[in-house]
Amino acid sequence: MMLGNTAASTLTFHQWRHAQVRLSRLECDLLLAHVMQMSRSQILARPEQTLDERQLSHLQRLSQQLVEGTPLAYILGEKEFFGLSMTVNPAVLVPRPETELLVEVALQLLRPGDRVLDAGTGSGAIAVALANSQPQLHVDASDRSASALEVGQANAQRHNVAINFIQSDWFTGLTGSRWDMIVSNPPYIAANDPHLAALHAEPAGALVADDNGFADLFELIAGAPAFLNSGGWLLLEHGYNQAAQVRTALLERGFTDVCSFTDLGNIERVSQGRFV
Repeated sequence: MMLGNTAASTLTFHQWRHAQVRLSRLECDLLLAHVMQMSRSQILARPEQTLDERQLSHLQRLSQQLVEGTPLAYILGEKEFFGLSMTVNPAVLVPRPETELLVEVALQLLRPGDRVLDAGTGSGAIAVALANSQPQLHVDASDRSASALEVGQANAQRHNVAINFIQSDWFTGLTGSRWDMIVSNPPYIAANDPHLAALHAEPAGALVADDNGFADLFELIAGAPAFLNSGGWLLLEHGYNQAAQVRTALLERGFTDVCSFTDLGNIERVSQGRFV
């Protein structure tokens, strides 16, 4: 069997897990739970339950995909974000824990009835988290990718939140609209960044930006004032080494109350500005 040396036609949960030398205990448990359609607690409570040949073959295929770099979230079809389970597939980025900071900062500034746009929404994770946390918000979400918008719509339906999805390449399809806040987690990785190798399974268009990773950030900063109500906020997630340049760009564009916030890794991950 793949990742193990046994040829047995059946194995217990415990035996299969023990044979997986290249997977973590958590990865094993989550794959078992997925294939068996059980919760992780049920998997842990039944170590001697057996797997038949069909289940073992399925686990072998999924294990190999994981070893080859397919994100676990794509295999499972979902990822938790801000306490909510989000549907994901290769059309969208896997939501990251650090992006929850963007939601937290936004919720501190938003008031009931405010209009907020999640630009470049992808899976819709940010928009869904905002709408779920403050049901009185009017939430719009845009993306250039029709496939991504389908995932976002599925997540909005999954969590029973009202979100208006718009196909738009940043601001090109939004003429005439204004919001009290625009939030975005845009592409911000440089094309030559060595970290991209580990992200090969995710859509490059949602990761990589020209101008050493700044092109989309600067486009949002330049264009946002025309789509913000007076006193409206722009909140941007960015890379670990981009905060200073993002703040400078915000100030040069005329934003006030410019500052950055650190994530749990003590990295400046989110920057904000207010346009009056």
